[in-house]
Amino acid sequence: MQQRERRVLMLNDYFTWNGKKSSDFGIIIKHKEIYKAPVRDVDFVEVPGRDGEVILDNGRYRNVDVTYQVRVKNVKSKLLEIANWLSAVGYQKLIDSDDSTHYRMAARTGSVDWDYLGKGEWADLEIAFNCKPFRSLTTGDTKTTLTAAGSITNPTQYTALPYFKIYGSGNFTLKVNNKSFAFTSISSYIECDSSLQAVFTGTSSKADRANFDDFPTLKPGANSISWTGTVTKVEIVPHWREL
Repeated sequence: MQQRERRVLMLNDYFTWNGKKSSDFGIIIKHKEIYKAPVRDVDFVEVPGRDGEVILDNGRYRNVDVTYQVRVKNVKSKLLEIANWLSAVGYQKLIDSDDSTHYRMAARTGSVDWDYLGKGEWADLEIAFNCKPFRSLTTGDTKTTLTAAGSITNPTQYTALPYFKIYGSGNFTLKVNNKSFAFTSISSYIECDSSLQAVFTGTSSKADRANFDDFPTLKPGANSISWTGTVTKVEIVPHWREL
């Protein structure tokens, strides 16, 4: 009875990647490995004259592998469509139906190798993704707009790498908690993306307009946001994340 209930559950499972649901292609998920914690990137170094090994922390987490074992009916009529869907290059949002409050940034790895069953009407396939270590909260994609100094609260225990769009002109300074981020010679607005480590306006790089080295972050809990200079409003997409 339990096995039958589990089978029904899996028939209702799906994942979204590259803007489309796996169920849109008639894909049935047989098994999946999605709940993995990332491994801390450390090196164990032998030091002459010292017992044991010294641990060197590289200050980051490694990527996570996520895999789906799937089955497709009438696969011959869907080969090209599925191959085109899976051919997208670079990181795309990966959302699993079991955890719709989070998503991973995932790049597909491996080839599309079908294991045909019976007369070829059914086939099995493994779909593998190489994912960035942190899961992103879908609520972290919601934009907050400030027209005066205020605050934004990080609901997780991990530092977030936000996106700012600052509307203003001339020289002004954005202040996040106790840190200042100065911008010069701005005509109408400037964008600052801490995840990309980039300053730009639209598609044009404006790295020369930023007078700082470290990009703003949002610590767990309350974060104060203010500015000096001619600024009319600040838009923030916080990108909350957790392991």
